[in-house]
Amino acid sequence: MTRTIGALAFALLAGAAAAQGYPSKPVTLVNAFPPGGATDIVARQIAAKLSQRFGQQVVVDNRAGAAGTIGAASVARAEPDGYTMLFAVAANLAVAPAVLRVPYDPVKSFAPVVEIARGPYVLMVHPSVPTKDLAAFVAYARQHPGKLNYGTPGQGSVHHLATEMLKQATGIDIVHVPYKGGAPMYTAITAGEVQILLDGMPAPLPHVRAGKVRALGVTGDRRLGALPDVRSFAEQGVSGVDAQFWWGIVVPAGTPQPIITRLNAEVTQALADPEVKATFEKQNIDPSPGTPEAFGTWVAAERTRWAQVVAKAGIKPE
Repeated sequence: MTRTIGALAFALLAGAAAAQGYPSKPVTLVNAFPPGGATDIVARQIAAKLSQRFGQQVVVDNRAGAAGTIGAASVARAEPDGYTMLFAVAANLAVAPAVLRVPYDPVKSFAPVVEIARGPYVLMVHPSVPTKDLAAFVAYARQHPGKLNYGTPGQGSVHHLATEMLKQATGIDIVHVPYKGGAPMYTAITAGEVQILLDGMPAPLPHVRAGKVRALGVTGDRRLGALPDVRSFAEQGVSGVDAQFWWGIVVPAGTPQPIITRLNAEVTQALADPEVKATFEKQNIDPSPGTPEAFGTWVAAERTRWAQVVAKAGIKPE
């Protein structure tokens, strides 16, 4: 027991010593999705603020593919020294692991650092669908089983499982059409190739405002400031569709706790920066930083929730 206590004390001292000089070289923030999207914009802005605060460069490394799992796998394999972080999303830590065979454990392979933001999804339809609210849409879909298509940015995406959640909650029969990314998905619905989309902010806004799609509802129990006339699912009497997009930062499991504590504090301060807050407000996204423990609890709950949706839908892992 004495040896065990001594080993633990040594590990704690080593971690504290590592944190005192951290960071002494550039840090990599892996974004598991292509450049240019909302995720990338926020990741780069946070990286820039961390660079200022650290006095060391924080570089965003885009490692896209396989619903965000390629980038996540690279971080899971990295040294647990605080110099490689993952800009984590629901897709690669909760959804894709439920439908894809991934080379990491979404909970055990990572140490949570901080949640960044979360928000609801918007249900949209092509203007050819003759409905203006959720109840009318559900009735219409029930009258035309198997005739309406919904687009997603790929099998195993949050959009895919969130729409499966909608199907389970309402009993409608609509057909999944996966695309290779968000841009083709929007091209498809504006052309009428698919009739239904569920997507998180801010991507729906320009399409809704241009009249290319019609917004019927917002998942959860509250409206969006950018779409004040679009009622929430709860307001329209539909429960059980509590899908949310979320972002956060994780590091490889085994990263010293003092480094995680430092990262949590620095990212929280970056989220309070006026420029970062303005970016979030422009995209109608609310920052939601908290403790590493709170974020870890959220990720574990999300993993369980989406696994249940997959099991109920009968989707087989690929």
